[in-house]
Amino acid sequence: MVRIVMLAVVLVATVSCKKTYQPQTAQVVDPGPPERVLPTVRVLDAGMTPRVPLRYRIPPGQTELLYLEIVRAQAMQAGGRVAQGGIPPVQLEVKIGPEQPTPNGLIRHPVQITQVRLSRAAEKMSAAQREQMEMMLAPLLRVQGWSEMDIQGRVRRSEFRGLEDVPPDLRAMLGNIRTSLLTIPFPDEPVGVRARWEVERKLQISGAWIDQVVTYHIEQMEGENVVLQVTARQAAEPQAISGGRLEAYQTSVIGSSVVRLDHFAPFSEAEATSKMRIATQTQSGPQLVHVDTRTALRLYPADATKEFDPQPPEEEAPDPEDAKVITDPGKQRLKW
Repeated sequence: MVRIVMLAVVLVATVSCKKTYQPQTAQVVDPGPPERVLPTVRVLDAGMTPRVPLRYRIPPGQTELLYLEIVRAQAMQAGGRVAQGGIPPVQLEVKIGPEQPTPNGLIRHPVQITQVRLSRAAEKMSAAQREQMEMMLAPLLRVQGWSEMDIQGRVRRSEFRGLEDVPPDLRAMLGNIRTSLLTIPFPDEPVGVRARWEVERKLQISGAWIDQVVTYHIEQMEGENVVLQVTARQAAEPQAISGGRLEAYQTSVIGSSVVRLDHFAPFSEAEATSKMRIATQTQSGPQLVHVDTRTALRLYPADATKEFDPQPPEEEAPDPEDAKVITDPGKQRLKW
């Protein structure tokens, strides 16, 4: 009996070896650009009842104009020397839209910086300082692209051109604004007033990988408006970067945001402080650079300027000959 079984096994193996297989081909559909890795959204407290799922409801074709106002102070210390710098009050005019629904239900919208304006601080600059500032800010006008997000505010795909000419610190600042204040990722589950949730993601800033955690706390919900308190923290492990080694990095942000679920642009304002330590190699040997930065910003839609100024100045058509930087502090709302 055992010999019969063994012969059967050998026979099957022999037949299998003699069998020929026809080569097969399969049509593989190009999936297109990979989707972004979605941030992790974790609910800490679902809040009070009634609870509702928060979702964006932006009408097709909607276009919005928003203002982003930034001021930054920076102190750099290296080799016993201290240098002061930063960015004087600057206003960016940003066009978002028109909204273009995608077949898979995402909200797609073009983004373009249309104007850059300096405050009256520019009048105190020398001609050389003013020219240097304009050269630093002018590349912002070449930044344009598009972004796709789902109805929960999570960015799925995006593509921007012109960022390579923007200074790294300014590029990082714009990235932080976009990931924490411009679009708010909402939880899957319904939430109510006093709800709290965290959004955790990993970012690459100026070649360094940064861990970011943003916490949102609902203070008020009324119709399509959601009032939030926003705090954020960033940290990085020691790692090699272009031009040296990042030894330490830490940033904290505190602010607020009023999200309109039927609009792209929220009302947001925040203050951020950051500390960074970089090891570099100089001709005289290794050197440790300490950089302390403080940033204040405000983001608001152009259609809401009356809430910041009861008598806003009349808008003037931009002069093509003065397209780089327009000094027009009357159009700004921050109290410089």
